[in-house]
Amino acid sequence: MRKLIITSCLALFAFPAPATDVTFEFHSGFWVNLHHFLYEQATADSPSPSYPPEWLAALAYYRREVVKRDLLANEAAQVNNRLSSLESASSLKDSGLAPEFIAVLEAAAPLYRTRWWPDHDRGNRAWMRAVEPLVSRHGDILKKELATIYATDWPSTPIRTDVTEYAKREGAYTSLGPTHITVSSINPGNQGNAALEILCHEASHELIAKVRDTLSKEVRAQNKLLRRRDLWHAVLFYTAGEVVRRQLDGYTPYANEHGLYERTWPDLPEILEADWKPYLDGKIDLSTAVRRLVAAYSVSQ
Repeated sequence: MRKLIITSCLALFAFPAPATDVTFEFHSGFWVNLHHFLYEQATADSPSPSYPPEWLAALAYYRREVVKRDLLANEAAQVNNRLSSLESASSLKDSGLAPEFIAVLEAAAPLYRTRWWPDHDRGNRAWMRAVEPLVSRHGDILKKELATIYATDWPSTPIRTDVTEYAKREGAYTSLGPTHITVSSINPGNQGNAALEILCHEASHELIAKVRDTLSKEVRAQNKLLRRRDLWHAVLFYTAGEVVRRQLDGYTPYANEHGLYERTWPDLPEILEADWKPYLDGKIDLSTAVRRLVAAYSVSQ
């Protein structure tokens, strides 16, 4: 559930991106937005019969060839990276993408450009402007805390972040190698103060590898089975939510606000509070926190 620039935890935003020491590059590109909008409509109910043949043909192609792959699949991520880099190029002719895919997008582009793109682009840029003061005010602290928690340096090169009308059902996702964030500008969970957590959450996918590996090694060392193998993702949700909560008075973390723990990780909030939060507070070390987490959230083999 990936110009504007940030220089600290998500740091200082600016349009366009002239600085060299940055963490995020934010974009609102035509082709990557068209791609995600077609994906969204192709996974929705039947399209309006009033759509012209080119748009209906594009949706049929997406249903047949595109939506069968998750947007995080390797091939889909490569397509997203390429479309992202093309920004609002006049043509996809030399993109290196599959000829049939190019033909579908270029045939759908005129309608999208006139009917939906102006509103989508305005919405994307409004979302960027809205999150800027939050990042400027809290970015330095958040960057330092997350890097310390995950025992990993903050990325030395900017993380490509595309702002789109649609970005998976969850509202945002991140592919790795290279790290690329895609975030929806209209998803209800990405609005207001929650936008800051979404950015921290998605950036954490780049940072959490060491903690994830440590969890896996501890599971093997204890000869246990986790109740759910994605404990690491719950840890990521909790960490991003907690570090942002500490900066924003009255803020409720995303997973709590949207009932994510109840639906996905029942009983885990109490375990995280007891065994992970002390690590965030600097009271225990990482190995101790991981050992306690695995012991509390596992069953014997």
